[in-house]
Amino acid sequence: MPDASDRRVPQRRDTLTHEVTDTDEVVIYDGNEKSPQLLVLNDTAAGIWLMIDGERSIEEIIAEILKYVDAERETVTRDVIAFLGQLEQRKLIAWKEAP
Repeated sequence: MPDASDRRVPQRRDTLTHEVTDTDEVVIYDGNEKSPQLLVLNDTAAGIWLMIDGERSIEEIIAEILKYVDAERETVTRDVIAFLGQLEQRKLIAWKEAP
């Protein structure tokens, strides 16, 4: 499970695609599955997902989210780390060393 001091960078699995719906949800698909819909994300989770680009660190994702929400840094940090941990458990993301 990642933590805020983690220097690795999250990146999406290569086979995954996503689309943004009319209601601003993000639907994640896996091109290797017969039933491709894997997950539907609400707006906050969708924002995090869209920032997972293999370039941004956990800290950069947290800083970006803080620009748009009225929440304490500690709360945002906890939520981002928990969500990244869930994505990691579901094997939707992998980690690479920061450049």
